[in-house]
Amino acid sequence: MTRTILIRVASLIPLVILASFVTFWLLQLTETDPAVVRLGDDATEEAYELYREEIGVNDPFLVQYGSWLANAATGDLGESWHGPDQVSELISERLSVTISLALGGLFVAVAIGMVAGVAAGVRAGRPADAMITAVASSGQALPNFWVGILLVAFVAIPYDVFPATLYTGPTESLWDWLLSITLPSIALGTSAAAAIARQTRAAFVRVLHEPYIRTALAVGLSRRSILYRTALRNACIPVVTSAATLFGTLLGGAIVVEAVFAYPGLGNLVLVGIQNGDLPIVLGFVFVAAVAVALVQLVLDITYTIIDPRTRVS
Repeated sequence: MTRTILIRVASLIPLVILASFVTFWLLQLTETDPAVVRLGDDATEEAYELYREEIGVNDPFLVQYGSWLANAATGDLGESWHGPDQVSELISERLSVTISLALGGLFVAVAIGMVAGVAAGVRAGRPADAMITAVASSGQALPNFWVGILLVAFVAIPYDVFPATLYTGPTESLWDWLLSITLPSIALGTSAAAAIARQTRAAFVRVLHEPYIRTALAVGLSRRSILYRTALRNACIPVVTSAATLFGTLLGGAIVVEAVFAYPGLGNLVLVGIQNGDLPIVLGFVFVAAVAVALVQLVLDITYTIIDPRTRVS
């Protein structure tokens, strides 16, 4: 197991490097002049050139990227072009909000999706299966921000149980934190839950037609035990793989949901950075997001090996 984990960690490092390299390259294509962004339009050409030399934008592309990556590996994501603030500090102040929201959305997606998928799979070919499949297909088409607006309008405002715009950190009050992320997590996880439901249903139906399931039923084992111990465990394998991919999508979707609920997460920071041409903030967010996705991928890979020991490295 230890060797498996080490191999998984080693395989994720190139993923983070590739994501940061592509983002760094794409940001170079914008031709945004950091000197003009930082010093304004009224500075002298000498001041512009001095600032460009100071931050190294006159160096060759690979030199710039290598320098940035070496600093990023130590936690230094550079300085915002709009002020003396360090990008790593700006991101760390808001990261917990976005990560908690993305994880909340993933929990909602997996919990609702697997329950609905198993319910449809057990009743394959029946009216209940058709209804659940139709609802799941419709759910995948619902935009996260639209679901969020509906939850604010019809749940948060009328009933005053879940806050519409107030975020409370888990260190302040665990109960208030759960209340504050409930509606955003539902808004974020709805479409993902629909995708997981469809996948769980297909995997469950496929597993139920495996020879070992028919054999277990033939020898008189409990149908409930076969369904919810053997079949469900094997049907979870593709769902775990899908959840790792969905987390990256949820992390990006959290930016939009944060705007709906006015949360102090990375969404507002990144949007302002894009509008103001503050490329270090955009690049820092992409790097942190890639690391977060890689870590979640690692956790789910380990879960995968626990569910299916055949995937472990010998």
